[in-house]
Amino acid sequence: MKAPLRPILATLLLAPVIASRQDQETEPFFPIQATDDYYIINFSEDKDERVSLEYFVKLCQDATGLNFTYNSQTEQSLQSLNVVMFGEKTIRKEDFYPFFQIQMFINDFVCVEVGPPHISIILIQSLARTGGGQANLRARAVYVLPDELETYADQPATLITTVLHLPNLDARTIQTQLRALITDTATQSMIAVGTNSVILQGFGSYIYSLAKLLQLVDAESALVDDVQPVFDVIPLEFAAAEDVSELLEQLLEAQRSSARTAQRPRAEGQGPGGALQSNTVESKILVDGRTNSLLVMAMPDEMPRIKDLVARLDVEVVEPERNFHIYSLENVNADDLAEVLENFLSDAERLSGNTQGGTGGRAQGGGGGSSRTSNDVVVVPDPNSNTLLIAANKTRYEEVLELIRQLDQRQDQVLIESALIELTDSALFDLGVELAFADVNGDGGYGVTSFGLSTIDDLDSDGISDTRTPVSGFPFSAGILSGNNVNVPFLIAAAQNRADTNVLNIPSVLVNNNHAARVVTLDEQPTTTVTSTGVGGQTQENFNGYQEAGITMEISPSISAARYLRLDISLSVSNFTSSFTASAIPPPRITREMSTSVNIPDGDTMVIGGVVSDIFREELDGVPWISDLPLIGALFRRTTKSKNRTTLYFFVTPHILHDRDFADLAEVSYQKKLQAAEIIGSDRVRVLDPNFGIDDSVIDFDSFQVPLYRTPERGEVSTEDVGLDALRRSELLRSLDQGDGEDASENP
Repeated sequence: MKAPLRPILATLLLAPVIASRQDQETEPFFPIQATDDYYIINFSEDKDERVSLEYFVKLCQDATGLNFTYNSQTEQSLQSLNVVMFGEKTIRKEDFYPFFQIQMFINDFVCVEVGPPHISIILIQSLARTGGGQANLRARAVYVLPDELETYADQPATLITTVLHLPNLDARTIQTQLRALITDTATQSMIAVGTNSVILQGFGSYIYSLAKLLQLVDAESALVDDVQPVFDVIPLEFAAAEDVSELLEQLLEAQRSSARTAQRPRAEGQGPGGALQSNTVESKILVDGRTNSLLVMAMPDEMPRIKDLVARLDVEVVEPERNFHIYSLENVNADDLAEVLENFLSDAERLSGNTQGGTGGRAQGGGGGSSRTSNDVVVVPDPNSNTLLIAANKTRYEEVLELIRQLDQRQDQVLIESALIELTDSALFDLGVELAFADVNGDGGYGVTSFGLSTIDDLDSDGISDTRTPVSGFPFSAGILSGNNVNVPFLIAAAQNRADTNVLNIPSVLVNNNHAARVVTLDEQPTTTVTSTGVGGQTQENFNGYQEAGITMEISPSISAARYLRLDISLSVSNFTSSFTASAIPPPRITREMSTSVNIPDGDTMVIGGVVSDIFREELDGVPWISDLPLIGALFRRTTKSKNRTTLYFFVTPHILHDRDFADLAEVSYQKKLQAAEIIGSDRVRVLDPNFGIDDSVIDFDSFQVPLYRTPERGEVSTEDVGLDALRRSELLRSLDQGDGEDASENP
């Protein structure tokens, strides 16, 4: 039994693949492009290139993520019918499914949602071939609450059912009188339930329109026997009609919301016959800009309250509203703050426009509200005075002013003290021996060893070296010479050098929080170039710029909420390995760079990096084999040993200065003055601060004054109100002098 089933199963498994390939080959290309919010569809005008409804169903499933299915009869109908449209169509992504339903409805198909929403499947059925299955189709209609009917207003192919309550109409009478509106009994029905409710069934867009019509008829019937609304024109003398209209619309909308909230529990307790028995009509307010008047429609009992509100709002303002303002900044840069405000207000306005755009249409259609363009804000910085020029109405200016006050705050300052310690230890040992032999007068042998200790020259140009000259630079050189010839000459040179270097650099800088600081200390050495003039071999020496070496430190602190500091540090240390000479070529330069981000507690000294370099080098120049012999081998070689060890550490000590009156900064400054006085003397410090001490040998406590600061209030502050006035200052000093005199008399 199993063997015959294998060909059948293989055929069944391959059938969808073959069918899919055939569909791809026979189905014309249907160009659709997706952008951020739209689908762009290009419908071909060629009859042979039109796509079938079945292919259009697949497109909708891919575009919306919905699940579609249909039976074999519906499949044949979908394959035989095509989408007949021409040209390019741009459709919002959220409107693609309603657009799909319109196509289905035009071709007599209905979309029935089967199952709960999270796993629902949309069944496509043909109305033309339903036959006796209308009852089954209507049984699958989706139940929709009356408040949710608007969701299905643009779904003409979705079958829905709802219950509509009509408190002012007789449901049975309405069913009889509006029977002509039921044009398709297969999919549409209206059934009276009780005396004030009807069950409506049909397609989404049709049921939504029918429900709005019934609600309108119900509202109009409530006005037949009840009080009619009244109309009035209210002219305004001082206020702008647009402003007053907007305020009244907001108040009336709040009143309606509270009324609906209060009536809902009462309606639930009264049952179907007693819900929402109010016959009041919503008030409408329109603006007549030509006469600066309000056109009001309201119930007679509500009109006096509206007029009273208008009278309270239409008053003369003693000080006219200014739309132009100048704000002087205290702590931040005007250009920077203006850029921040511009970006924020632009994004906020765009977000507000998107949010209000969804509800603005309803407000104007229902209440006749006015549109306003007075929400724009213009901010222009003036760098010279560090002020902001602001153009805005009073409401918007108050909002912007609150932002400015929050942003125009003095940032804590950070005093960063760093220490760069460099220890260098170098040693050099150089020992070499050179020998030479030549039979100048005869035709004997010739031999010489050369390790760079001397130079051998041919002075008489006979092709034979006849003199040896020791090179300079060795502390010790000795040798044996024989007459004018180099018969058995002997030269020995030795050198030993040791150098220890200890370098300490302590750069410090004061910087605002979240700002960057840069400290540069460079040693600039001039260089020259030597050029030949070509006349008699003369040379000319010209200036060729500077070669730099030193310390470059860039640091940016950021204070955390826990009073820790995040430091972004970039450090570059370079130095020349030797001193400059008359040569045009500068000495070698060593550069060490470090870039890091660290977290350091306030006031602690931490090492954040270092470099340890240890180089040992040994060079041996000699005659092969002979230089390796014991004892005698030392005469045929040169030995050079060098050792360089460099240790570099970088320490950082940050101090957060957060006192609002700068007392901590004044204390740090005073300590630095004392340190400077120990080095350069008080007289030179007094050039910077004339109040620093009177005599080096006398301690004058009156001169050690910590500046008395007081943070000024926002707005214009008089100079007399800053710090201590002169009278109060003299009184304090006089009381201190009297206290010192009394202490001296009591303790002679």
